[in-house]
Amino acid sequence: MIGGTAYGVILNDQVERDALEPAFHAPPYDAPPRAPVLYVKPRPCLSVDGAAVPVPAELAAVTVAATIGLLFGDHGAAAACLALDVSEPHRSYFRPAIRERCRDGFLPLGAFAAVPADLDQPIVTRINGVVAHRWSLARLVRPVARLVADIAAFMTLAPGDLLLVGLAGDAPVAKVGDTVEVAMPGFELLRTRLTAEPA
Repeated sequence: MIGGTAYGVILNDQVERDALEPAFHAPPYDAPPRAPVLYVKPRPCLSVDGAAVPVPAELAAVTVAATIGLLFGDHGAAAACLALDVSEPHRSYFRPAIRERCRDGFLPLGAFAAVPADLDQPIVTRINGVVAHRWSLARLVRPVARLVADIAAFMTLAPGDLLLVGLAGDAPVAKVGDTVEVAMPGFELLRTRLTAEPA
């Protein structure tokens, strides 16, 4: 498990940015974001491969967004893992989606490995054994190296911090009882199951 803070990046998917372009020029936004837009997944969100994700009773479904997490060391990204950023479906980014994103167990992480030379390999999400989504980091507005450099312009990623490099705007949804698997060449399979949160 990581020793620092887990950060995520939203609006780094070019497909999503293109779809939202008209909204960016209307109130309350008025313009597209100029810098990376980050959020924090607090420590209770963190989970491990194989652990269940507890889903609150009021949620009929959750978004399951597969991505890559970079673990930082003393000299930049030292390792990488598959990550599944679980959230309550929502449409607006104007206010921080704290309730929607920051629930216990809403960030299962796979096993860490060396950072692959090619991060643009397909990331495949299967729900109950059926392919539900496929994307790659080639869709990122800011490729990984540029993203890290742009973040460094206004904050420091410390050793032990984790950075989720971006989420697909068309990530699938899943419900209680579903098994979700994430696969990408160079990484061990990440697997989790959605269960009902205890009353």
